[in-house]
Amino acid sequence: MSKSSFADLAASLKNRDALFTSFENRPEYLKDATEISGESEALVMAACEEDVVKVVRYAIEHKLAIVPRGAGTGLSGGCVPERGSIVLSTERMTHLEIDKSEKVAIVGPGVITGDLQQKAAEFGLAYPPDPASYLESTLGGNVAEGAGGLRCKRFGVTKDYVLGIRGVTAAAEILNTGCYNSNHGFALSDILIASEGTLLIITEISLRLIDNFETGDTFLVAFDSPKQAAQTVSDITASGMIPTILEFLDGDAAKCSNQYEKTEGLDDVAAILLIEIPHETGGKQASLIKTICEQNKCSFFRHESDAAKAEKLWKVRRNLSKAVREIAVMRVSEDVVVPNSKFPELIEYVTELNSGSSLRINSFGHAGDGNLHVNFMADSDDPQTRELIEVELRKLLEKTIELGGSLTGEHGIGLAKRDYLGLEFDKPTLESMKWLKDIFDPEALLNPGKIFS
Repeated sequence: MSKSSFADLAASLKNRDALFTSFENRPEYLKDATEISGESEALVMAACEEDVVKVVRYAIEHKLAIVPRGAGTGLSGGCVPERGSIVLSTERMTHLEIDKSEKVAIVGPGVITGDLQQKAAEFGLAYPPDPASYLESTLGGNVAEGAGGLRCKRFGVTKDYVLGIRGVTAAAEILNTGCYNSNHGFALSDILIASEGTLLIITEISLRLIDNFETGDTFLVAFDSPKQAAQTVSDITASGMIPTILEFLDGDAAKCSNQYEKTEGLDDVAAILLIEIPHETGGKQASLIKTICEQNKCSFFRHESDAAKAEKLWKVRRNLSKAVREIAVMRVSEDVVVPNSKFPELIEYVTELNSGSSLRINSFGHAGDGNLHVNFMADSDDPQTRELIEVELRKLLEKTIELGGSLTGEHGIGLAKRDYLGLEFDKPTLESMKWLKDIFDPEALLNPGKIFS
């Protein structure tokens, strides 16, 4: 359609600079962190819920699709648009209120995760979900994709803190779930969380907060084999301890990060664990962690109680995505998850996959939750390389299902894994999901092409 046909929509929005029909200076709005790029007719940067309603009405009238978008930090192609669509960014919807007495935050979908954490701390409260991209990712995107985070072992993930969701449906109507409506009847919030913008455009979220907590001791531990590190994860879990954070990096992932920014003790290791324990557990858990690590023949062990020094240790994990982007021309990052007891088998399988492939394959992730991110990297992005990545990726996903796991722990399905959904779900389950999609969005207006092939 012609650019001039968007004039009426542009004039109706709260801000005059909210609509763009050229992406020449905004190419980032056509892709996410996967670097998969799409096409779109226009970009709208909504400032309020009323803007969202107007965009949906316009899309219905002109038979256009809508692709909701947060910060674009996702790794599933979940906000990549297609021709005949409007990209609807909610990044300007940043209202934030905190009710200290009720320990609740009311936020717009464009609020950055780290900003909520900082604001909550001013009230003596905390929002524990901590995705690695917490300084960039928005809460609307976290809810839409079902984000996890480093603290998931002890505190849970995004879905565990959602009290209610408010949003605009594909019929341009307002839907309220959870605390916005009633705690009785169908648990619609649970259906909307991780639905990847295919059922509703989120305009406001009610989130549970907890009392603030002190950061505990941190441990950086290196091993001479990935299996030793993975077994340490299983042994810590089996002991009954619940660390605040329990992160795994294989040797190649550690090497990537160490090249990006030097970290003590990581020059030649096969795997590392980063562990944080709750402040209140004191020396008892620290002693037990050291014993378990030594039993699994760790080659390096550092225990840090000083918060500032401990934060430097965490750089090896937080720098990793940036480090991998600098090293590889082509990268596909997937996030499989298995039961904790199967984590060593999954780590061993990825090690075998790497040794038998011409690709560079490394892994890292939220080991305490059984969530492993596997990077498939190459020096070129030609069709032959992409085909090889697809072959190796399918092997990984099939092994994950064999171990009783799931295709995604937190990134979502999006475009990247929609063709593999049948590996995990049987036909009746898939049909039920599609039936729900048809109920919420009979005209396939919202984020078409995601999740289902």
